Amino acid sequence: MYGASTYTRNTDLGGATPRETEAVAFGLCNARLSQASTPAERVAALHKTHLLWAILVRDLSNAGNRLPEPLRQQLLSIGVWAMSYSVAAMTNDASLQPLIEVNRNLADGLRTPIVAVRPPMRAEQGMRSFSA
Repeated sequence: MYGASTYTRNTDLGGATPRETEAVAFGLCNARLSQASTPAERVAALHKTHLLWAILVRDLSNAGNRLPEPLRQQLLSIGVWAMSYSVAAMTNDASLQPLIEVNRNLADGLRTPIVAVRPPMRAEQGMRSFSA
C-alpha cells in the first residue's frame, strides 16, 4: 500500500507491481479462509490474514508512505479492524464472511487502474491551447 508513484514493476516480484502483488495476497488469504474446513485450517487462515494486515498496517504507519493522509487513515482503520476480527475469530465461531468481503473489496480496489485526475481547465487556458 505504497503511494501511487511507487507502484512500478519490480523484477523481484516477477514483473508484478506491488499493487498487483497485494491484490494476489488478499486473494490467497480469501481462498484459505473460504476453504478452511477444520479448526486448525481456520486458525491458520486467520493467522495468514492477520499477518498480511499487520504488514500493511506497518507500511501504512510508516512516515515514508506516500498515500494521501485520509486514505492512509481509512486503510489503517480497516487494517486494525481486520487484525482484531482475525484474532477474535480464532477463538470463536464468528463468520469469516465479513473478513472475506473486506479482503475482496481491497483486492478489487487494488486491481482498479490508477487514473490521474487532472484539474478542470479554465476557459482562458482552453482558448490558448485552441489558438496555438
